[in-house]
Amino acid sequence: MLVTDIKKIDDKRSCLYLDYEAFGPLYASDIRRLKLTVGSETDAEKMQQFRSEYFFKRAMNKAVTAIKYSEKCEYDIRQKLKELCYDEEVIDTTLDKLKKYKYIDDARYASVYVRSHIQRKSRREITFALSSKKILNEWIEQAFEENQLPDEREIVEKLIRKKCPVSELSDKREKVTAFLVRKGYSYRLVASCISEILEMG
Repeated sequence: MLVTDIKKIDDKRSCLYLDYEAFGPLYASDIRRLKLTVGSETDAEKMQQFRSEYFFKRAMNKAVTAIKYSEKCEYDIRQKLKELCYDEEVIDTTLDKLKKYKYIDDARYASVYVRSHIQRKSRREITFALSSKKILNEWIEQAFEENQLPDEREIVEKLIRKKCPVSELSDKREKVTAFLVRKGYSYRLVASCISEILEMG
């Protein structure tokens, strides 16, 4: 196999390319030990043995370290391992083990996310954020059912007052409305809240 490239991923790792295809992430010490240089030949069996011995273990360690600091979903871990140049087999095997031992659970992640953000984000905004991480709709709906949802009118009123002083609200009404509608709140609700705040003075 021909070593066609060694591209730096971060301060610790580089992605090795063999025969123009990404092989996976190696540390500088691995590259020295395996005597890998761009343009040189290396033994396929030796490299596959290295992959089997180190990649699965290292990918799991990286994933578990990431989970220690905050709740992660399957998409988060998959993207992290892709960024580190691991192949699909290593990633899938790692994720299967993580799910088996409940280190990651997308339903649990959705519930935690809803609970953490419901006081400052609209339902629509939260749904979009979770959907972008490939969380199933049924788990998103379940997360909303499990968590007591606050009164959206109360949240919108707080956001309006935080965004703009009441004395300036009349002049900045359109700007404030556009801001809150972009956050996922309905135009009718926002307009009603602004009118109520202005009436109250």
